[in-house]
Amino acid sequence: MILLSFYPLFLMLRESFLESYINTKYVIEPVINIRNEGQIGKPVQSSHDLASPINWENNIIEVLTKDSGVEAPKGVLAKEVKHIMSISIMVNGKEASFPTEAWLKPNITKDSDYLSWLNILKIYDKKKNKNQLAIIQRLTGDWKKGENIEENMQAQKWRVLYVESDKQVSEEIFSYIDRGDHLLGVKLVQLSSQSNSFIGFKSDISYLLPNILFPIVYPTGIFSVGVILLIIGSIRFFVARKAENL
Repeated sequence: MILLSFYPLFLMLRESFLESYINTKYVIEPVINIRNEGQIGKPVQSSHDLASPINWENNIIEVLTKDSGVEAPKGVLAKEVKHIMSISIMVNGKEASFPTEAWLKPNITKDSDYLSWLNILKIYDKKKNKNQLAIIQRLTGDWKKGENIEENMQAQKWRVLYVESDKQVSEEIFSYIDRGDHLLGVKLVQLSSQSNSFIGFKSDISYLLPNILFPIVYPTGIFSVGVILLIIGSIRFFVARKAENL
């Protein structure tokens, strides 16, 4: 029973350790209210920050969106028609990197229309005592009808543009497969909702929807019972051996 449940418990504990490791190194905060979240008891107001330049630490960040006029493939969860659009990120008047593709509503009216395709977060590095701005983008399409969800999940890819206070811009691109080598990038993807599914740093096991069977019965319960039986068995074994010696 211990052997049967050891590996999934190891994966869960590793995710917990990596989560704590990132949290001890960085403080990450949203720059814009892309989810249109409001305070309890107050009406939610849609944010439009991406429609105009964003000024951060004397850096000017612009998100320029160009509609190709081509209708995007129908996503499984899509409730409305979307177009294939090109997004360019401008930092201080210069294009930070290559344009990316996103499937968005033809008429973008609020920041939440970009949700799952683009988000902006602020990072404070506790050790280096410095701030960064992170622009997180998903580079792969939605889960399409007829496509295997597992294949879509593993094909995911992201880009993070890091803007420094001294106007330097660096780029990080990683995929679902190699995400274990990009721990901060994964944390940014998690917090910015830039994934088609819940993802972990090296395994997704801790982000499965919990129920009675998992993780309470398996692997936690089975492992605990196995340990208890092992202890009882060991005690009885040593008691029997001691009785034989007497």
